[in-house]
Amino acid sequence: MLLTESSHTLNWRSGMRPKSLPKLIAFAFPSAILLANFYLFSTTEHKIEEYKNEPPFLRFDFTDSYLEDRSSQAFHLADGKDSTEWKKLRPSSRSMDFDVELRLSHRLRNGVYIPSHWKEIIVKACSKKAPKLEFKIFLREAINVDKESRLPNDSIYVSQTLDFGKSEEIRFPLTKKFDPVPAKDYPKGIIIWSVEGTFQGMGPEACLKEIQILE
Repeated sequence: MLLTESSHTLNWRSGMRPKSLPKLIAFAFPSAILLANFYLFSTTEHKIEEYKNEPPFLRFDFTDSYLEDRSSQAFHLADGKDSTEWKKLRPSSRSMDFDVELRLSHRLRNGVYIPSHWKEIIVKACSKKAPKLEFKIFLREAINVDKESRLPNDSIYVSQTLDFGKSEEIRFPLTKKFDPVPAKDYPKGIIIWSVEGTFQGMGPEACLKEIQILE
């Protein structure tokens, strides 16, 4: 008797599964598509807003010193960590050793690009034995690369030879004033604080810990 009841139960379940499973799939599949599309839309919108507020910045090491030492990477020049270093271990292929974009002059808030209150740029050498550094701070034009196929214009804000013999840190005050920019006018009136540098020597002592921009 128990065997018969079990057989009936098994047959009942087996008979129902082919009918109920397609209905379940028919309901779950479009629901999953809707949820996936909503997630994609919401994350994409968030990423677009993040890009407008803080786009990816370019950092170039024209010496390719990482080929000599894997720890000497271009992004270490401005990664916010004093524990990482960039060293000039090879000759540069350009007139400068590195070119680094730091931050935008504005931040997007409620449909308006508001000027950020950047107060100074700090250059940190690894030691006082670092050779002299030909250093420039630029106001780099922010351009819409989707609409303009050209290089941005640079205007020099500071050009100076840095001597780290007395101090490993050299500071530059930023006094440039900017006006608010409506989002519809982006990127007009907005710049990227950028720097470039060339060491007068080469080797392990030609070393920087960080180039930092502070509010």
